[in-house]
Amino acid sequence: MTNSKKRIGRPTTTDPRVHRYNFKLTTEENIRFKQMLCEAGLEHNRSQFIVKRIFKEEFVVIKRDPSKTQFVARLNDFYFQFQKLANNCAPVKAI
Repeated sequence: MTNSKKRIGRPTTTDPRVHRYNFKLTTEENIRFKQMLCEAGLEHNRSQFIVKRIFKEEFVVIKRDPSKTQFVARLNDFYFQFQKLANNCAPVKAI
């Protein structure tokens, strides 16, 4: 009989991140840092943002325009109105 235990918890990685660095920012630098986080959309993952900035890895910034969102919503409403009209006319054609 073997005494192999089932491992509980996270699986171990082949290349664990064990090196840590600490730095301090002034108030102005912190404000700029937070703005950069918001622009990159990585507010929830600061370490990933810092690593990508240091090693110049590409990250995508997606900006949403509320006017375009409203335009798309109105277009969808317009499409649904045509669909309702087609659904109402279908029984008339059947007669």
